[in-house]
Order: sequence, then structure tokens, then C-alpha cells
Amino acid sequence: MRDRRGIGHAETGKHVFLCEMAGELEGEAVLDLGCGVGWFEDYAVKQRCSRVVGVDNDEVRLERARRRVPGATFISGDAVAINTDIGTFTVVAMFDFLEHLPRDSVPAVLLSAANLLQKGGRLLISVPYRGLVSTTLDMTFYLGHRHYKRLQMRALLYDAGFKVSRVQYGGGIWEHISMIWLYIFKYIFAREMPFSAFLEKKRLGEYQSPSSIPGSDSATLFVEAVYKDGTV
Repeated sequence: MRDRRGIGHAETGKHVFLCEMAGELEGEAVLDLGCGVGWFEDYAVKQRCSRVVGVDNDEVRLERARRRVPGATFISGDAVAINTDIGTFTVVAMFDFLEHLPRDSVPAVLLSAANLLQKGGRLLISVPYRGLVSTTLDMTFYLGHRHYKRLQMRALLYDAGFKVSRVQYGGGIWEHISMIWLYIFKYIFAREMPFSAFLEKKRLGEYQSPSSIPGSDSATLFVEAVYKDGTV
């Protein structure tokens, strides 16, 4: 049987927006929790970061990441139990990551990120937005794939010593359609979805117009927070 873990890892409009959200990273020390196949590490290395580290617990994805980005360091491990001996960072990323964790582990993961960030460092997060359309059309929501609202994420970050500096919403109906299409072909047919170029063009257009106010069909909540060393 084909390994489905390699399916659906093409970069999308969401990835483009996340790189824009991260901004200029030259000289920064970057840690990516839940790095997957290393797409963000590739961007960070090209931005001439001083150090780039990715963490994931999937060895297959990590091996792909190591081959793709030899200039980054990849660690196999649990984001909650990551060793602080790896040093501190100026940027920590958690893209499409928190919603996959056990609910009661999320505060510990955010505290772990705080411990690994220098004071004034940035935490970058993307999670599914908890709206009527986004939850209804996300097939994995019914299997425990959590969605978040702004106030819920702000409270979690406050408790971990962060101050939210930016919130945006992106994606829309084409993002939802694309994900349904992906799940059908990934888990039923075990192959890449057809018409991906057409769908990606539509998704890219949606992420090129993010908003500070959620739309009725918003797919993703993007949050940037600053670590204030326990003072917010």
C-alpha cells in the first residue's frame, strides 16, 4: 500500500502567506515546531537566518526535510518535552500544529515555546478558524481536529507570557473545497488530487487578501505574539 504521508505536501497559498507573515528573517534564530517536510526551514535558510531548527515526531517527514534543507537542523522529538539545551531563539513557528495536539497539552507547548524564546521574540501561529463554515466543511473536525477563535487563542497565549501583536484571517471557500478534495484522494484513492493547479490558483487569491476581521467562510486564524518574559 502506498504511504499516504507523502501526499498533499505541495506548497500552497497559505504557505506563501505564512512566509510573508514571518517577514524578513535575516540574522534571526528560528525554531519550527511541527516542521513536517521542512518547507518553512527552506524559506528561513534562504533568508540567511543565523540558525534554523525544525522539530517533528514523524521520521519519514524529517528525512524528507533533511534532504530538502541540508542547511537546517532537524530534531526528532516531542514539542512539549524539547530540551532547552538547544538554546534560545528569536522566532518560534507553530504552523497548523496546535490543533493536532491533545487539548490538555497545548498550554504546556506554549510554555515550552516561551522558555525557548528570547525576551521580545516572536511566536507565529496558524490554526483552523472556528467558524460555522470552517467547522462544518472540515471533515477532520468531526475526528477531533480543533478549531480556534481569537479570544480563545489570546487567552492561551496570555497565560504563557505572550502579548498578541497581530491577528489575521485568511482562506475561504476554495480552501475548504481543496481540503475536502485532498482528503478524498489521499485517504480513499491514495494519490495526489487532480485539478490541483486550478484549485491552487483559487486558494492563492484568497490568501492574498487577509483580513483583521473574520469572514463568514474564513478558513485560517493567523496569530503573531511577542514574548514579554512573563509581563504582558
